[in-house]
Amino acid sequence: MTIIVAAITLFCLSGDIQIIFTHLYYIPIILASYWFERKGVLFTLFLSLFYLEAVYSFNPADMQGLYSAIIRVIVFIGISLVIAFLSATIKKKQENVSRSERLFHAVWESIHAGIVLVDAKTHCIISANPEFTRMTGFSESDLDGQVCHEYICPMGVGECPVSDKGLKVEHVEGVLLSKDKKEIPVFKTIAEMKIGDEDYYIESCIDITALKDAENILLAYLREATLRIRNPLELVRENLIELQKEQEDRETNPAYITTAIAVQQKNIEGILGNLREIERAVAENRTEIPDALREYLKR
Repeated sequence: MTIIVAAITLFCLSGDIQIIFTHLYYIPIILASYWFERKGVLFTLFLSLFYLEAVYSFNPADMQGLYSAIIRVIVFIGISLVIAFLSATIKKKQENVSRSERLFHAVWESIHAGIVLVDAKTHCIISANPEFTRMTGFSESDLDGQVCHEYICPMGVGECPVSDKGLKVEHVEGVLLSKDKKEIPVFKTIAEMKIGDEDYYIESCIDITALKDAENILLAYLREATLRIRNPLELVRENLIELQKEQEDRETNPAYITTAIAVQQKNIEGILGNLREIERAVAENRTEIPDALREYLKR
C-alpha cells in the first residue's frame, strides 16, 4: 500500500494534482498506527517527510502548496498519534479481558466445588464445571440445555425453592441427583446473577458424602458405646433392687450382703473399665475409632 501511495503521489504531482491523492495516505497511516503503535507513528513521520519532499521537489516555488502540505502532514501525524493511543488502550483492555478469562477458567476448572449455571426463566442448564460433572457422573454435553428439575434436582416443576418459593439458599444441606439417579448429599448455595437483561442462577455444591458416612459411623459407634455402659448399669440396678427386696422380706445373712455388694462392685468396675476404654479410644489412635471417622477428622 505504501508503494502504491508513493507511486500515485509522484504521478499526481508530476501532473500538478495537489489534493485528491493525499486521501490515500490515511489508509497505510491508520493501518500502521493500529498494528504497530509507536512504530506506526514513526512510519507516518517517514511517509510525511516523503510527501513533503515530493511536493517541494516538483513545485519548489509554490509556497502556498508547501504550506498546505505541511498542514496535511500535521494532520497525518495527529491521526497517527490518536490511532496509536487508541490501539494501545484497546490492546491493554483485551489483555486484561484475556487475563481475566484465563483466571476464571483456571478457577472454574480447578475449584473443589461443583458449580452449575442455570437460566432463571427456563431453568435450563447452561454450563457446569468439571467438579460438578465428576460429582454427578454427567458429562457437560449431557447437562447442556437440560431442565434442572428432576434431572439434577429432586424438586419437581413449580417447587423450585428460589424462583417459586422465594427462599434464600445459602449453605443449605440438600441433595443432587447423579446420572444413575442416586441422591448425593451436598451443601448447596444458589446465587442470583444478572447479565444484561438476562437472569441466571449460579448453584454451587460441596459433596458431603464422606461427612454423612462419618456421621453414620460415629452414631453407630456411640450407640455401641452406650450399650456397653447401659447394659451393665441396668444389671447393677436390677441386682440392687433384688437385694433391697430380700432385705425387706426377711433377715438377710450379712455374708450374703457382703458377697452381693462385692458382685455389684465388680460390675461397677466393669462399667468404669468400659468408660476408660472409650476415653482412650477417643484420645489415642486406637482401632476402636472407625477408619472413616478418623480419616474425616484428619482433614
